[in-house]
Amino acid sequence: MTNGITTTEDGADSALLESARRIAAGLPARSLDIESSGTLPADLVKEFAQHDLFRLAMPVALGGTGAAPRTIVEIIEEVSRGDGATGWSLLIGNIGNAFLAWLEPEVAQRILADTPDMIVAGGQAPLGQAVPKADGTGYTLAGRWPFGSGSLHAHWYMGGFIVMEDGRPKMNDWGAPVMGVAYFPADQAEIDDTWHVAGLQGTGSHDILAKGIDLPLAHTSVPYFERATYDDPLYRLTAYNLLLTVMAGFPLGVARRALDETRSQLAERKLQSAGKTYIEDPAVQVAILTHETALDAARRHVLDTLDELLEALAHDTLDYAERARLAASVINAYDVGRELVQGLFRLGGTAAALDTNPLQRCMRDLVAGSQHVAFSFDSRKRIANARLGLQTAPAFFGV
Repeated sequence: MTNGITTTEDGADSALLESARRIAAGLPARSLDIESSGTLPADLVKEFAQHDLFRLAMPVALGGTGAAPRTIVEIIEEVSRGDGATGWSLLIGNIGNAFLAWLEPEVAQRILADTPDMIVAGGQAPLGQAVPKADGTGYTLAGRWPFGSGSLHAHWYMGGFIVMEDGRPKMNDWGAPVMGVAYFPADQAEIDDTWHVAGLQGTGSHDILAKGIDLPLAHTSVPYFERATYDDPLYRLTAYNLLLTVMAGFPLGVARRALDETRSQLAERKLQSAGKTYIEDPAVQVAILTHETALDAARRHVLDTLDELLEALAHDTLDYAERARLAASVINAYDVGRELVQGLFRLGGTAAALDTNPLQRCMRDLVAGSQHVAFSFDSRKRIANARLGLQTAPAFFGV
């Protein structure tokens, strides 16, 4: 047990976790500055890179850490407990680097050779348009990708696109647009300063713009429907489940921080009429117990499901219903975390609303993170269909 978070450590994973804990310990004192600056400080980005914490889910063959998926969850959890915006920025950087696993190995290696500490920002949503070149070597790419967390410190961007043909989307065999994900250097794109929000203010999640970028075919992939080019069990997950694995630690860490703050603050605050502290009130005690039990159950559900599915993937493939278990467990963690921070914010009274009170930041950050498209009704509907054995059409963010 480490500060309320139970972890499993082994070899190199232990060193990675220790680095994450050490960095996380200094984050609470910097949260206000991170929010006001709207992005991660350069020294934090450098420190994460120095300790390989942006390489957690990158294939080992490309220089990744080889961290166990459980360890990835725990590292994001630790950092998010220190500061939500920092944890979110770290997980997004890891997702971008993880998706290099869908490029041809020699292409990814060339990109990384030029930028050894590379961080990728952007998104897979097919919001761009790619017009094929006449010689078949690539595309001309244009598009706007909102919510580009980490855009101000990333070296490369990725952006989903639809292939255009004669001014219309090119259709595949089952009648859906042909889609892909593009990878392009940050200096070929523009940033539109759009990130003025309630939560996750410190993530720099601005819009990324491409205006006629020359995109080589080799710098595209199709993670929506195709297998990664590496065969480690982590990359046998669908792209959606890989994304959710990296995202899973965020609500667990932010919610744990909210519990920490609630216990500390209510242990000091006096009930005017009773002459005792709020933490001595049985109603407060029961509320905290209820939230803590729900969080512990959600955490164990994520980690146990992840362990079970990766063990199964080491020997076989998984059907839709089994894959949906992991997605459902992570969505549940976000739901539990969101309800927890909102409940503890109410429990914290008027003082919880102060800018200097971490409780309101925990609530804003976790509610904002829960708005991600990965947790939308459409995503939940596909997961429900898969668990019930119902037919689902191939889709962006498919289970």
